[in-house]
Amino acid sequence: MDLKIIAPTDSLNGQITPPGSKSYSHRAFILAALAPGVSIIKNPLVSGDVEVTINILKQLGIKILPQEQNMYIITGREHFSTSEITAIDCYNSGTSVRIFSALALLVEGGLKLTGEFFRRNRPIKPLLEALRKLGAQYSLQEDGVIITRKDVFCKTIAIRGDISSQFITALLILLPLLDCSKKGLMEINITTKLVSYPYVKISLDVLRNFGISIIEETNNNGLLRYIIETGQKIRTQEYEIPVDFSSASFIIAAAALSKGDSHVLVKNLDFQNPQGDKRIIEILKQMGAKIQINLAERSVLVYGNISKYPLKGRKIDCKNIPDLFPILSVVGAFAQGTTHLYNAKSLRFKESDRISAMASELKKMGVSTEEQEDGLLIHHTEELSGCNIDHRKDHRIAMACAVAALYASSESTIKNIEIVKDSYPQFVEDLESLGVHIERKT
Repeated sequence: MDLKIIAPTDSLNGQITPPGSKSYSHRAFILAALAPGVSIIKNPLVSGDVEVTINILKQLGIKILPQEQNMYIITGREHFSTSEITAIDCYNSGTSVRIFSALALLVEGGLKLTGEFFRRNRPIKPLLEALRKLGAQYSLQEDGVIITRKDVFCKTIAIRGDISSQFITALLILLPLLDCSKKGLMEINITTKLVSYPYVKISLDVLRNFGISIIEETNNNGLLRYIIETGQKIRTQEYEIPVDFSSASFIIAAAALSKGDSHVLVKNLDFQNPQGDKRIIEILKQMGAKIQINLAERSVLVYGNISKYPLKGRKIDCKNIPDLFPILSVVGAFAQGTTHLYNAKSLRFKESDRISAMASELKKMGVSTEEQEDGLLIHHTEELSGCNIDHRKDHRIAMACAVAALYASSESTIKNIEIVKDSYPQFVEDLESLGVHIERKT
């Protein structure tokens, strides 16, 4: 479906509840599948990349049954075999590829993973080398990887942390489950500064809720170390997925950028969990936005009117908030002065090269940008022009550019808007409910 955004939008008013967290949903479904017995997952995201994970689990024999009120029953197991599986398509889901690459060591017969992820040459080699040290053998090709287990070596793993935090997440899920009776403890030593650290904290949070204990330490050089008892058992769980701050960020920013008086209430936000993207609220407030936080009601109320509450550009370190980069790029176009987003080199290897994508699409709308190796300089623009948006099959690029298009001087079009289902299935409907004028074309 193609989307036409009739611009400019004057104001946004209403209330929305964002979807469940994509990151939490991946991890909860996988851990429930590894727990022998029945678990219940409430409020998960089940579209896009998480649907890829769900389908992989089903191919491995896991029963996942939907119930009313967005609840799922998962019947897990400890032992897997791929005697009837030839290849599993992971599409472009980095989380699915990396976690199941590690879990291949628990699968009799190993796994063959294929998909767009490999054709885009996204990073995975450091993880595969770590798995090789644990007893795996692998064959990495242009369209996929075959991973089998030839032995179990209970060695200390040293791995870089500056490429993808998902390497660490995959190992944190695998190592507690390995049978290393001769060595009760294993270690993961991170050899560089860790990017996207909050996503590792999310992994630890979900693992803890499913009964897995992991110790995190920081050495004298400020680098992280994980101490893991082997032979642990995942326990069944009734687990509720928190709302996704990454998805909420698009609506919060859209309200803050509105030209007329806006009042948008974003509900069901859990400020206690370790999602790094809740920083969107702090960042926007520091830039000048008026946002009221209600901890008791778990909500934020955004007062929009960029003339009354003008935003000022600032330097923003994106190392731990990479998913906020696209929407912060848009915010920078409306903020006075210059906004400098930096420490975001890992974004070159996401679903798209998000630095290049945002620089290119904003330029098409008349915004002056300067692309850097690890980030972007965005200069204030008095008036944006509508355009044909190329989201590069990246859901966050599509949503960020849609927000920019709301306040352009002319209409914009976005082809294949269904890509937003990867993290925010009701994104278009929520915009409409707030007052955005949209035309759909199938």
